[in-house]
Amino acid sequence: MSKAREQFAAEGRWMEQVPLLALIAVAVWCVGCQPKDVRPGLWLRGDLVEERVDDWGFAQDIEEIFIETRAWYGIPHSTTIWCGERSGKLYIGSYGDQKKTWEKNVARSPEARLAIAGKIYEVTVTPVTDRALIDALHATYTQKYDMAEVFGDDLPEWWYYRVEQRI
Repeated sequence: MSKAREQFAAEGRWMEQVPLLALIAVAVWCVGCQPKDVRPGLWLRGDLVEERVDDWGFAQDIEEIFIETRAWYGIPHSTTIWCGERSGKLYIGSYGDQKKTWEKNVARSPEARLAIAGKIYEVTVTPVTDRALIDALHATYTQKYDMAEVFGDDLPEWWYYRVEQRI
């Protein structure tokens, strides 16, 4: 330990830093929890829904929702995603050449939390593998999000996931 650090610790001056550290912790908690646009977050906030949802049709009118998964080191990772509803069931999707962090997390542990319109839903997320359903979901997403306007003529490959509420 350096002489300056020893003197700093011996004089008890570290106590002067406690308010600053508390302020930093509160700022991280407030800013770092909820995701925003492309910036990921940590814990999601909202009212926990404890009743079974039989029809997720209400989500079709919502542009973006949030998903919270657990990273391998145990800390939550949350991000903004798109969703689609088909026959009363909820699906989420992802696109691109590489899997997103949330997808890697649900591959390891399918339990997640969704925040939709300020409400939290505890869910299980599983990949959709049925080709006919994937095609139907792609049509649902294309209509909801106007994929041609978002991506132009070069539509990326999409992966879809079924969402089932854990109650």
